[in-house]
Amino acid sequence: MGLYAHLDRAAVESLARRFGIDDITAFSVMDGGSENTNYCVETNSGKYVLTLCDQKSLQHATNLANLLGYLTEQGIRTSRVVVPPKGPVVILHDQKPVMLKRYVDGNITANITGNLLLQLGEEMARLHKISTPSYLPKSFPYGRSYFPEVTDSSLDHAYIDWLSEKNSYLQKRIPENLPMTFIHGDVFFDNLIVRGDQLIAIIDFEEACHYYRSFDLGMVIVGTCRGRQGISFRKARRFIRGYQNDMTLRSDERECLQAFAVYAAVATSFWRFRQYHLRRPEPRFYDRHVEMQTLADTISEYPESSFTELFG
Repeated sequence: MGLYAHLDRAAVESLARRFGIDDITAFSVMDGGSENTNYCVETNSGKYVLTLCDQKSLQHATNLANLLGYLTEQGIRTSRVVVPPKGPVVILHDQKPVMLKRYVDGNITANITGNLLLQLGEEMARLHKISTPSYLPKSFPYGRSYFPEVTDSSLDHAYIDWLSEKNSYLQKRIPENLPMTFIHGDVFFDNLIVRGDQLIAIIDFEEACHYYRSFDLGMVIVGTCRGRQGISFRKARRFIRGYQNDMTLRSDERECLQAFAVYAAVATSFWRFRQYHLRRPEPRFYDRHVEMQTLADTISEYPESSFTELFG
């Protein structure tokens, strides 16, 4: 992670006081986050995460803070925002939006297995049942409607032809009338906080929107159910079992789950390519999209039964 905003102790203490937090004993920069700078703030009464939004508008950051509050009210396990005693939930520092969240005690692991996958399925089902707040987007922030940003660009790169081909593949396999719900949109293993075999929280709802719930399932499979080569169907079956404990998919949703897993991998590769070739060119990361590009090809080559049997 690049440190976009450097804060000294005086600045951290000043910001924390505006949220009603005092007696800071220590603070440190946290890893992770491509568009935010996060500080872990320790006090005598607990730990917090101070987030400076380097790439968000005040409105966008306020929507996110309000969303986290809404999710907490709905019983979804996620980050809890701290509301200042006076003033709005998001404040400004050097023209950058700032929010404070309670620290979620736990770990991040790439090895999401067993009961964790079952719990994740159940939590995703609960998530898909809540109403979508009106301020959230009605399309996925890096879904198919944004692909022309790359395919219509002037870049001379083989990825552009590949993305066009995959877009045609998806257009043929995804019906337009599938159910849409509130979705997280980016449930990779590093957006899960766990403690042992317990799922503690799903975090980073920055891509949340009103979109196909099957897309969310495909993204979870891509983000948490990986094997040595491609998808671990043993893991995916466990996740789907948890989801079906509380939610029943329509038959057409089950039939196109494979296409949505491909879609999730393609969309993630697209975000990485667009980010590091167009928006913020960074030669070190020019090949970051290849991992998901390869995974999308692998998933598209599986027999259809591999995915339909997950519901058996």
